[in-house]
Amino acid sequence: MRFTDPVHLMPAPGTGKYVLVQPVRYQVGFMGSKVTITVPDGFMTDLASIPRLLWSLLPPHDPDYAAAAVLHDYLYVWKDGAFTRVVADAIFYEAMRILGVPAWKAVIMYLAVRFANNWTVSTTEPETVARVPTPGVPPAME
Repeated sequence: MRFTDPVHLMPAPGTGKYVLVQPVRYQVGFMGSKVTITVPDGFMTDLASIPRLLWSLLPPHDPDYAAAAVLHDYLYVWKDGAFTRVVADAIFYEAMRILGVPAWKAVIMYLAVRFANNWTVSTTEPETVARVPTPGVPPAME
């Protein structure tokens, strides 16, 4: 599990968001898992959506977890995959730990996105966020 590319972002004027200027790839799970997520260049992100009250503890634009935040935002909007929100949040946690974010901070951020999802996601909204092929399994059997 690792990021295979550095994250290069550029502010998107007037939006409060950032644009990814180069694709970023992340290998999910164990090394050699063959499940790689590619966030394409041009993807727009707000990085970490953190209430202003907590910015002194968890700055939303912290480079320590910016790559994990970009990945997480992408997993939430990617419409071609089979990651549920729960799995996307777990990948977010995994990515933060891979980046060296201290466990206490990664746990707080993970719990925050889980709580936010439980609070904001309607029970009628589909839980699926992204679909990726399972290596060696025909698409009809997934």
